[in-house]
Amino acid sequence: MRFGGFRRRRPALVLAFLASVTPCARAHADISIVTASAKTPSASPVAERFTGGAASVDALVARFLAALAAKDKDTIHALRVTEAEYLDIVLPGSRDPGRPPHDYDHHDQPSRYFWSVLDTKSVYTEANLIAAWGGEPLELKSIKYRKGTKEYAGYRAYKQLSLMVKRKDGTDDELRIGSIAEVDGQYKFISYVRD
Repeated sequence: MRFGGFRRRRPALVLAFLASVTPCARAHADISIVTASAKTPSASPVAERFTGGAASVDALVARFLAALAAKDKDTIHALRVTEAEYLDIVLPGSRDPGRPPHDYDHHDQPSRYFWSVLDTKSVYTEANLIAAWGGEPLELKSIKYRKGTKEYAGYRAYKQLSLMVKRKDGTDDELRIGSIAEVDGQYKFISYVRD
């Protein structure tokens, strides 16, 4: 729809506005952008280790499958890293071993954005997992890592799990979920999102 021809004039109005910005205003805008993106010293990490995780991949997966059978969305959610764990451990520690952690400002927009995207996708995936697999006891036969394992500076990743399970009718099936991180002997899902 045209709304009285406004749509046709909008590009001209935008160009006129941009042309009217003075060099002084442009310089101020550039300074504001640089100042906003400049690194500020980050506070000491809130999360130094995982809480509420499991002592092994097998134990974590067993808790996940039990929660799935019970349709327990709160437990499924709790087996995944929290925002603090992601921002303080996973994100900064996602470097090659021996390299110092990334120095992220935990309150900056990009860090929060990365968490927001990951968390939102995981919440929807959790709901989809419960809808598709919930309420059914699944017997775990084996665990495969579709993208292998990888050692990072801050954690060890078990990437893209394939859970080979036996359903209650006796048929074998594959449940594909996201990745797990291990920090100091504690294991939690980073995300349930599968690639």
